[in-house]
Amino acid sequence: MSGSYIISLLFVVMTLIFTVAPPSMAQEIPVQVKLHVVLLKKVLSLSKTLQGKQVKVVIVYTDASSFVKDEALNGFIAIGIQATACKVPQIAQEASDADVIYIAPGANAAQKFCEDKGILSITGMPSLTESGKVSVSVGIEAGKPKVFISLPRSKLEKQEFSSDLFKVAKIF
Repeated sequence: MSGSYIISLLFVVMTLIFTVAPPSMAQEIPVQVKLHVVLLKKVLSLSKTLQGKQVKVVIVYTDASSFVKDEALNGFIAIGIQATACKVPQIAQEASDADVIYIAPGANAAQKFCEDKGILSITGMPSLTESGKVSVSVGIEAGKPKVFISLPRSKLEKQEFSSDLFKVAKIF
């Protein structure tokens, strides 16, 4: 997949009309869940670590973020990615076979699990990527959706990405 293809895809996605998350989570999740899930699928396709695998995503959430869990779960399933969900206390039992952990608001405790198990962490909250707590997120830059990557975090999680991704992502 070439960098120009990704740029073209991002342009198409950016032209879609989208809304932000409900007001209580708007600052945490600046790009609508259905939209950032599609962008995250493209990121997963550029993961050298996940290449050739049927990726399993586990969405980790709290009671306060159950609506994000529902939207993300439906979004991943709609685009052909196997996905399940669990609350933070069940992560060890429910996510041991996961390839990717999607961290919903309030579920930051999943970070250590991802590091220990070598599982890619993703989210719709760019502040977690900027602070090095999650490997990949989707945020807004210059008014447009943008993929954010924390290189130190992705190395802790034993992840490797195609150089094409680095051409279009903001790296921390």
